[in-house]
Amino acid sequence: MIRLIASDIDGTLVRESSHHINPEYFEVIRALKAKGIRFCACSGRQYQSILELFRPVADDIFFIAENGALLRTKNEIMFQWAIEEKYVHPLIADIRRETGADVTVSKAECAYTECGEDRDPYLFLKNSYKYAVEDLYSLDYMSKSGVLKLSLYHPTDAEGSCSWLYRSHWKNKLQILCSGANWVDICAMNAGKGEAYALLQEYLDIPKEETIYFGDNMNDLTAFVESGTSYTVANARTEVQSEADVVTASYKEHGVLQILKSFL
Repeated sequence: MIRLIASDIDGTLVRESSHHINPEYFEVIRALKAKGIRFCACSGRQYQSILELFRPVADDIFFIAENGALLRTKNEIMFQWAIEEKYVHPLIADIRRETGADVTVSKAECAYTECGEDRDPYLFLKNSYKYAVEDLYSLDYMSKSGVLKLSLYHPTDAEGSCSWLYRSHWKNKLQILCSGANWVDICAMNAGKGEAYALLQEYLDIPKEETIYFGDNMNDLTAFVESGTSYTVANARTEVQSEADVVTASYKEHGVLQILKSFL
């Protein structure tokens, strides 16, 4: 019996960075809850962005945001995992020196850029993802407390431009995960979608065997491990499809929606 379902958003439910979702998902989520099956939206996105996307059912679901660094309901933060303060500014300095990627710093209440309000990623975050975002003259002037995630944005190949990170000393201190063609996310070592999903299962007293998870990218693999059955979509990365238990139709064909309906 399935009692908990979690799903990634970008590339799984909607096109990357889209803020338009098939409204039928809301009807199905309400129907699932009536049957005793809870739903969790799980994303690298900021909580505010996820909240706006799922506003019609916000009181009925759980949220895993910032690639697993934040677990909450609409009304309460349940868990959050911040990057150690001593890492924040040295990491930003290394990113500036080693790559041409832009840096975004995410806290629970807001994201911060230093690229200018007329450039990506600020415009991308504000207009496409609907983030609460503020552009600073320099991230050096930002408080280093409460940082949940650093994101590296590249217009064409974030993973390639940031490959040095996987070979650096940071790989032993922080989680470094590709979240899409344009984004590489860096979180605390004990943060992640899988870690947050496991805590949600414990909080709800639901065994792993009674859960499923949908995802499409490398940052979803830890959640695959923590789910009874893992699903991916036909447009997912090849590496993710090989790790999933089930491959369903792409987000364009509303593959996740069809699976959700099968539990009603």
